[in-house]
Amino acid sequence: MSIMQRLASLPDNVRRATIALLLLATVPTAYLAVAFSVADPLLAAWWPAAGLSVMAGMLARGRGRWVVILLVALATGSGNLLAGRDPLFAFLLGLGNSVEVMVIAALLAPAGAALRIASLRTASRFIVVALIGAIGAGVALGAVATVFLQRPFVEAAVQLTASHASATLVTLPLVLVPLVDGRPMRALEVAVQSLALGGLVAVVFWPGNDWPTAFVPVVALLWAALRFSLIVTALQLAVTAIAVIVLTTLGGGPFAAVSDDMRAPVVLIQIFLLVYATSALLIAGARSDWFQLIRRLKAQEEALRQGIVTADAGIVILDRSLDEPHPVAINPRAREILQGELPPYAIPTLDAAIAAGATTRVEFERAGHAFEAVLAGTGSAGGADLISIVIIDVTEREERERQARELSEELSRLNAQKDDFIAAVSHELRTPVTSIIGFSEDLDDGRLPPELAASGSIIARNARRLADVIEDVLELSRLSALGGPLPPPADVDLVRLAHECAGDAQGLALGRRVRVDVADDAPASLVVRSRERDLVRVCANLLSNAVKFSPDDAVIEVALAPADDGGAIVRVIDHGVGIPEEFRDMVWERFTRAPVESHRLVPGTGLGLPIVKALLESRLGGSARLLETPGGGTTVEVVLPAAAPAVSSAHTVV
Repeated sequence: MSIMQRLASLPDNVRRATIALLLLATVPTAYLAVAFSVADPLLAAWWPAAGLSVMAGMLARGRGRWVVILLVALATGSGNLLAGRDPLFAFLLGLGNSVEVMVIAALLAPAGAALRIASLRTASRFIVVALIGAIGAGVALGAVATVFLQRPFVEAAVQLTASHASATLVTLPLVLVPLVDGRPMRALEVAVQSLALGGLVAVVFWPGNDWPTAFVPVVALLWAALRFSLIVTALQLAVTAIAVIVLTTLGGGPFAAVSDDMRAPVVLIQIFLLVYATSALLIAGARSDWFQLIRRLKAQEEALRQGIVTADAGIVILDRSLDEPHPVAINPRAREILQGELPPYAIPTLDAAIAAGATTRVEFERAGHAFEAVLAGTGSAGGADLISIVIIDVTEREERERQARELSEELSRLNAQKDDFIAAVSHELRTPVTSIIGFSEDLDDGRLPPELAASGSIIARNARRLADVIEDVLELSRLSALGGPLPPPADVDLVRLAHECAGDAQGLALGRRVRVDVADDAPASLVVRSRERDLVRVCANLLSNAVKFSPDDAVIEVALAPADDGGAIVRVIDHGVGIPEEFRDMVWERFTRAPVESHRLVPGTGLGLPIVKALLESRLGGSARLLETPGGGTTVEVVLPAAAPAVSSAHTVV
C-alpha cells in the first residue's frame, strides 16, 4: 500500500486535516521557489509546490475536490504574493496551478482511489498524466506571463511546463509507490549504493567543478531502480533532484558553466530532471513487473513440484541434451516403481522408448504389477531434449475400479432394502389406519356428546393425514422401482386439465379466500401425448403446495405456453413466502423442507415435490425447476415433452 492509499483510507476528519497541512505547506514552498529563483521573476528552476497541491487534490473527494482546487489557487497565489509579486499576477498564477491539480487529480484519483505506481504500465500512465497536467499548467501560466511580463507565449509555456513536469515527476512518486513490494534487499548494498550516488552527485555538481559529466549519477540511480524497491528509488530520486538544484544554484556542476545567464542552466536542470525521473520510474516499474513475474513463476513451480511429489502416478522428467539422459525431476512413486533414479531402468521397452525420444506409450510388468508408461517429448526435430514419463499402476487402478463397483452395488442393495422396508411398513400401517378412519367416521355419524364429537373429529383428521403420508411413501417406493413398460400415452388437453385442477385446489382453503386461476393469456387448447392420471397428480401436488404457502386472499396462477419442440411449459405461480435460493435444490429430496421459520409453521411431510420430480422424470419424460416470483413467492416451471416415453426409467429418490 502506498502513502497516498493509506492517507485516503483514514477517517474523514484526519484526511481533511492532512489536506489542510498540505495546503499550508504549499504557501512557504511556493514562496521559496520564487524567492530563490536564480533566473528571473518568471522562471523558477523547480516548482515543488505543484507536488504538494496535487497531493491535496488527490485526497479530496466529491464536491470537496472543487473546494480544494480553489484553495490551491489561494495557497499558491499567497506564496507568490509573499515573494513580492503583483497581487493580480499572483492570484492568476495560483489559478494556473489549480489547472494542473484538477487534471492530475481527475486522471489519477477519479473517485478518491489514487493510482499506485507498482508496474511498468502504472509508471507509464503516471508519467503521461503528469505531463498532461504540466502542459495544462504551462499553457495557463504562459498566458499570464505573456500579459504581465511580456514574455513570448510559446517560450514561457514550454519553460513553465518543464518546471512543473520535473517537480511532479520527482515528488509524487514518494506517495504513490508501495512502501513495501516484497522485493528482497540487502542493507549493505543499499548503503554502498546510497554512498556512491551521493558521492557522484557531490563530485559532479560541487561548486567550482565544470566537468561535462552530468550523466554519471544516473548510473547509480539505475542501480537502485534495478535492485531496490520502488520507494527507495523514489526517495533517492527526490533527494538527488534537490541536491542538483541547490548545487547548480550555488554555481557548481556542468550546467552552471554553460552561461553566465542562469536561464540556460535552469532549462538544462529541468531537462536533466525530466530524463532522470522518467528513466528511473520506467526502469523501476519494469523491474517490479519482472520481480512479480518471477515470484508467480516460483509459486507455480512449487505448486507443480508438490503436485508431482504427492501424485499417485509415477512421474519422471528426463533431460536428453547431454550424452546420457539424467532426471530433472522424479517423484517418490516413480523411484519406487523404477527401483532407482538414473536410466537405464532394466525395462527394455521403456529404455528403448527413452533412447528414441519419441512420444509413445509402453507397457511393462514389475514386482507382480502391470504398468503403463506414457512418454511425451519436447525439443528439436532431431529428438526430444526433455521427456516426461507418467507411469500408472494398472493393477492398482483395476483394483480400485473393482472396489468402486462393489461399493456401488452394495449401496444399490442397501437402497433397495431401504425402499422395501419403507414399503412393507407402509403396507402394514395402511390397514390399521384405514380401520381407524372408518370407525372415526362412524363416530361422526353417531350422536355423541360435544366433547367426544370433537375428539372423534381430531382422530379422523389426523388419521386421514397419516393415510396421505402412507400413500405418498408407497407412491415414491413404486417410482423408485426399476423401469418397465407403461400404459400408452394419449392426447391430453393441458388447458382443460389446468382448469379442472384449479377448481379442485380452490376448495383446499376456502376459509382463507385463496383463489386459483388459469392465466388469461393461456391458449384455448394445448395438447400433448402423455398420461393424464400422472399429470393430475403433478398438478395437484404443486397447487396444494402453493395454497399452503400463500397468505390469505392470495391469487395463485397457472400459466401455460407451447414449447419450441412441440411440448408444453406449465408454470404454477404463487406469491407466498418463497423458497430461498440456497434451499431450492434440497427441497426435491424426500422428507426435506426449507429450514426457515416461515416453512416450519406450515404443516407438511416434505414428499410433495419429490413425488412431482419422480413422476416427471420416470413416467412423463419432463422436468421441473423452482424460480423466484417477481415481487416474492415461488414459481414452479414444468417442461413436458410432446410425447411421454413408452418405458419408465428407474428413478432414485434421495
